[in-house]
Amino acid sequence: YGRGVYFSRSALESHGYTKANQSAERHMFLTRVLVGNTMQGNSSVKYIPDGYHTTSNGKDIFVTYHDSQAYAAYLIVYK
Repeated sequence: YGRGVYFSRSALESHGYTKANQSAERHMFLTRVLVGNTMQGNSSVKYIPDGYHTTSNGKDIFVTYHDSQAYAAYLIVYK
């Protein structure tokens, strides 16, 4: 959905990108994301056009293009 930082509303989706450490623990950030005006993303998007802030798949994945759009509120460690 573009070249940026990916976020998902679905913890199950994000879980698929985690890897267990030697203690079988996984880590995930609960993040607050400023989505703003969103457009449909695709693999060719490298820079967000004027008037938009994020790209999306239209459901639960959002891609940001500026570090200031996200704040990692909690680090969740789980098995």
